Amino acid sequence: MELRQLEYFVAVARELHFGRAAEKLHVAQPSISQQIKALEGELGVQLFERTSKAVSLTGPGAELFPLAARLLDDATHLRRLAQISARRLTGEVRIGFLADEYAQGVGERFLTAIRRDHPRLILEFEQLDFAEHHRALERGIVDLAFVVSPPPDDVLSVPLFEWPRLVAVSSRLAEGRPHDLESMLAQQPVALPNAMASQEWRMSWLPTVPNPGATFVVGEDSMEAMLAVVGAGRAIAVVPEYVARFYPQPGVQFVTTPAVGPCIVGIGALRSRQGELQIGTLLKLAASVAPRGRRSHPRGASRQAPIDRGSEAAGPPSADRPPA
Repeated sequence: MELRQLEYFVAVARELHFGRAAEKLHVAQPSISQQIKALEGELGVQLFERTSKAVSLTGPGAELFPLAARLLDDATHLRRLAQISARRLTGEVRIGFLADEYAQGVGERFLTAIRRDHPRLILEFEQLDFAEHHRALERGIVDLAFVVSPPPDDVLSVPLFEWPRLVAVSSRLAEGRPHDLESMLAQQPVALPNAMASQEWRMSWLPTVPNPGATFVVGEDSMEAMLAVVGAGRAIAVVPEYVARFYPQPGVQFVTTPAVGPCIVGIGALRSRQGELQIGTLLKLAASVAPRGRRSHPRGASRQAPIDRGSEAAGPPSADRPPA
């Protein structure tokens, strides 16, 4: 017994006309007649009463009709599942993160979508330091990563949400001139991680309107080292707000200023790897869950939709204090 024979039987049973069934299936009527006859021979029963004026189901035909229809539906469902399964990713993907990006609403939706659409894909999570998180992609430590804007030119980032930014200053500096904050900040050297010392990054992470004469303290290799410089009064630093939650430091205060807006957080990968099946598929999946206003702008921060702060949720395993 073949599925094609059942398909022909169900079509004739629904139409009660061999000609119309043949037209619906786009086959010749003699072919349907031959296959129905072969099916009747295999089952040992007559399925249709045929006269010159009408076609009707016999008793056995009427009983077998709904069962055959269900078998065809099951076969269609089986084909669909097989096609979906063939498109699902397998293997392992390493995803880097800084703090609790995965607990933001859209970050959580991204990971949920991966687990839903690609249940055989193994996700490994790697905590990254703020000062090195772009280089983790370049060095192959991770395949994808939550990255803070602006990403370097060799990293493609799909914007997901915004993080507020704060200015880390020494307590002595903050307490000495609290009413003249912006003027005070404009005069201070700015600490930057060595890995993010490009001109675009410098201008994006200044605590005031870009100052061509700004002095930079570059070369720190971790957030802890940057905050140590801040606590010693040698510089200030603009940091994502999670640093205040995960990295409270004696002698360091985190202040807000209207001149410092939020930063864009996206899911990023090396541009040279976007043609890989795993990377390309997951970048497209990230774009599908991103807020609607972000989907058409993969890198620019100035054109993004309002902040999506999301909800707290369980994420990948992490230490009590993840690196910044």
